[in-house]
Amino acid sequence: MKPLTLYVSDEVYTSYQEIALKLGVKTAALIRKAMNSYLSENLKKKKTLDDFVSFNSGDLKKDFIHEGEDEDFRGEMLDDRY
Repeated sequence: MKPLTLYVSDEVYTSYQEIALKLGVKTAALIRKAMNSYLSENLKKKKTLDDFVSFNSGDLKKDFIHEGEDEDFRGEMLDDRY
């Protein structure tokens, strides 16, 4: 293992000390476990479409493909590029 100097607030370190004491482990071991857990759960995991939450954006207000009385609407929405 590689030694590491890490600066944390007194409150955070005290919390880790209290949890480590309750679990019967050393504070350094608990911090290593937390770092490993964070790495595996947040940084190494590649996101897939299943990781994203869908949402309802509401009803369609106006069909911009609709032809007829308001044909300028599609051009306005697409910036006249299509």
